[in-house]
Amino acid sequence: MNSLPPPIGAGVDARPGDPKEVPVSAHHSDKSPRPGPAVDYDRAARCLDAARDIAEDCAIVADELSHKMCMVSSVSVADQLARFTELARLAEEGISALVVAQRSEGKPLAVLAPVLGRTEDRVRKKYPPGKVDTALSQRRRPERALMAAQPPEEATVAKKTLNRLRTPIQRQACALSRMQAEAGVQQRTLAAKMHVDPSLVSRYLSGERQASWGQAKTVADICGRDAHLIKPLWDTATGVLPPAEHAAEDLRAYLRALRYADGAPSQESILASTHHSITSAELAQAFHGPGTPAWTVVRHVTMALFGLTDTAHQLCRLTRHTGRPSGLSAEAFG
Repeated sequence: MNSLPPPIGAGVDARPGDPKEVPVSAHHSDKSPRPGPAVDYDRAARCLDAARDIAEDCAIVADELSHKMCMVSSVSVADQLARFTELARLAEEGISALVVAQRSEGKPLAVLAPVLGRTEDRVRKKYPPGKVDTALSQRRRPERALMAAQPPEEATVAKKTLNRLRTPIQRQACALSRMQAEAGVQQRTLAAKMHVDPSLVSRYLSGERQASWGQAKTVADICGRDAHLIKPLWDTATGVLPPAEHAAEDLRAYLRALRYADGAPSQESILASTHHSITSAELAQAFHGPGTPAWTVVRHVTMALFGLTDTAHQLCRLTRHTGRPSGLSAEAFG
């Protein structure tokens, strides 16, 4: 009986030079291109915008951390560590945003892999676009995240130990007190003309109580001063933010108001308070324009004039949406 011919290669010794069989599945897994997400420019734009927000958040947390590290005797190691941990979390969020932005624009991840110290395949798997996009849309601002992570009793202590002189209501009180002192008007005289109890005027001038804008304006008018000079302090103390198209002008007015409340220090004095981290030209731009300087400049000026950086930061964020040059570049956060 004739037998069927053996399968090709069966029972035959391979000769030198013959190609070896490669399983189809193995060949396919090595050579076929890996599927990637479709180009999504909207997602890329969202991720880049999130990355800018994260860069600003890093600047705020780093500024707070620097302050706490200078207070080693009164700030616990756990509190300092919480800021370092928050910075690490923000850095990872920023990395994920930039990786997904790169991928969503159809650009190769190979150029990012060496920077991250990972293979391209690992970078691709670690940052899935859909999950990263969703996570970024749900991210919390640093202050909210840190306060939520603190036990209630620690959060209460943190609020009480906050430098009260830097709060907007205190800066407004300092400005009103300066107006009163310059005009030489007694508190009882102010109270009589305002038709209120002298103790209430005392609380306005000490920052123990928030004055209404009408009351603050009355104090300025009685003292013969321009009420609009301190209007930005009242706005920030009451949480009033300007329209985006006026943000640059309002930021400059806010910094000028802080300067007035601090006793109108000279340019040289302000530069010395910043340890000459900024130039005189940058300081002049911060007060008078044109445009808005980089966030680092605004931050240094705000700190030198006893303001809160997060208040100035809110105004800086608004300037980014005006379409005008604001100086809020990526280099501003280095």
